[in-house]
Amino acid sequence: MANVTLLNSLIAMVLQDFPESLVVAMLAFSLLNFRFQAKKILTVAALQAVTNQLQLFNINSGVHVAVMVVSLAIYIRVLARPILSRSLLAALISYLVLLIVEAASVPPLLKIIGLALPAAYANPFLRSAFTLPYEVVLLLAALAKNYYNRKRGLIVET
Repeated sequence: MANVTLLNSLIAMVLQDFPESLVVAMLAFSLLNFRFQAKKILTVAALQAVTNQLQLFNINSGVHVAVMVVSLAIYIRVLARPILSRSLLAALISYLVLLIVEAASVPPLLKIIGLALPAAYANPFLRSAFTLPYEVVLLLAALAKNYYNRKRGLIVET
């Protein structure tokens, strides 16, 4: 990440990392047929947002995503007690949806604003604007799956 300062990192954590982690956790919980419990989801989201600060160490993007998937699975396993393989599958699907929607939405946005990805992501406000499309899609997917789970009586207590 280019020109990352501590202040920019903290702003990005609040504006981008936490909301992204929140909707990813919600989608993973809904894929596991768990009832949305604010305390557990917010805890997982906060832990994921902190874990997402690995970006500060300039690690490879593929490694970063792998760490995020595994950490989400572990956090869900610790807090909600599903079988680890189910937790890992839900985390993997959640991040796969995120990556697909991000790959579809970011290039057109970059073309519109005329910046390269590192320059856009160096600004925490632009970075958070770039995440809005996939955060909305993940939120709608999580809410739709949760609605389906409730209508079909598939909700599992954690």
